[in-house]
Amino acid sequence: MTTQRVLVLTYIVLGLLLALTLEQIYGGVFGRWAVLGFLNHSPLPQLGEWTWATALGFATAAGVGVWTWRSPKLQPVAVQVVEEMQRVTWPTLAETRAATVAVIVASVVCAAMLGLFDWVWSLLTSQVYNPQ
Repeated sequence: MTTQRVLVLTYIVLGLLLALTLEQIYGGVFGRWAVLGFLNHSPLPQLGEWTWATALGFATAAGVGVWTWRSPKLQPVAVQVVEEMQRVTWPTLAETRAATVAVIVASVVCAAMLGLFDWVWSLLTSQVYNPQ
């Protein structure tokens, strides 16, 4: 895949995620303020679940997307990130499994050691505070 194609797909996916997030935020804000409550209803019955909050969320996300795409400071950085990610050597499935097993084993060993230290500390402090 070319750098430009990856960048466009990334912008589309991030734009949709932003639109859905903003829809929820706007819906919550409109629902909290009674004056703006009418914005949580559909502008046209044939649109179904689409509300003014949905339209505003998608419009805001589209505006942010266009602004970031056309920004002379952000566009070169985005292209460099995509090019750098294409140069990354990703681990194989076997390497990922081995690393996962190592992390799990190390976590279990650390948990056991901390549990042992906690148990010993509990015994010592109970002897100090509650001598028999």
